[in-house]
Amino acid sequence: MEEKLKQIQQDYLNKINSSKSLKELDTIFIDLFGKNGEVDLLSHQFKNLPKDELKTVGPLFNQIKQELEKAINDKRLTINELIYKALENETLDIKGGKIKDRKGHMHPLTAFEEQTAKIFNKLGFVQIDAPLIDTDHNNFEVLNIPENHPARDLWDTLYIDQKSKIKNQKLLLRTHTSNSQIRALKSSKPPIRLMNIGRCFRYEAVDARHEHTFEQFEIIYVDKKVSMANLQYLSEYFLKAIFGEDIKARLKPKYYPFVEPGVGVDGLCIFCKGKGCKVCGGIGWLELAGAGMIHPNVLRAGGIDPKEYSGIAWGFGPARMAMIKYGIEDIRVFNSGDLKLYENK
Repeated sequence: MEEKLKQIQQDYLNKINSSKSLKELDTIFIDLFGKNGEVDLLSHQFKNLPKDELKTVGPLFNQIKQELEKAINDKRLTINELIYKALENETLDIKGGKIKDRKGHMHPLTAFEEQTAKIFNKLGFVQIDAPLIDTDHNNFEVLNIPENHPARDLWDTLYIDQKSKIKNQKLLLRTHTSNSQIRALKSSKPPIRLMNIGRCFRYEAVDARHEHTFEQFEIIYVDKKVSMANLQYLSEYFLKAIFGEDIKARLKPKYYPFVEPGVGVDGLCIFCKGKGCKVCGGIGWLELAGAGMIHPNVLRAGGIDPKEYSGIAWGFGPARMAMIKYGIEDIRVFNSGDLKLYENK
């Protein structure tokens, strides 16, 4: 294993040093640190190593990982400096020439988000917002995710090197729209029907299905006798409004620390109608949302008695849903500025 680690280190240092563009570096980063990348695959093999060997391999693995991350960052800075120097002497002639007339067009993701808000507004859901920069307390602790809880590994959090004036708490870029939950529960009295759609941030390995900056949509519904039946209905109601009456929804168990029970919301594959295809991986269903019954600890943190009231939280990533609706293969095009995105959308 040590030889394998050192070989990977040398091979990728050579690739990093010989790279000439930021795009090449992005590819190298994903090959190393993305899902099913070299680092990910190697870490899965540690459970099979003898304890004595693991004592040597573990520290070496971390050392090599840090060195490769630093090498990529240093090379990125070097390439950026070369780009800036090349641009220093460039000029842009803005005199003469006719600017082509263009008609405006709403961004497909914006249109999809507005459609989503209207769908739930018909059921009495009111749109709210929450800060993009928030405290660790609001983003995690009141959502049943205390400090050092293993569930925090599910969110690749971007912390800010500055503390809040409120009880000296840590600040971060919110990882989900769920930071609106505590505010909604504290400021409203049941029945509560609220929705939030907004930007979130995570330290993701960017690829065709993952972005570091993305939109998220979430609803919370709190009242007496709210149950999983309400969740099933809202799931089908939304999916039918987006994809047509033929679609069906199913719920399957899934873990989220702020709901109990938690579920993944699957929709019948719109491409094969449940028969199985490449898009759905042959199973006939696509996972489209995450949801569950709001955890009693979260209700208590919001000042609501879980013995009297229950609630559901339901959310999804609009970009991934829009990719299916509009036939877009790469999530990165939404923020790319590529005008081809607007064709036939």
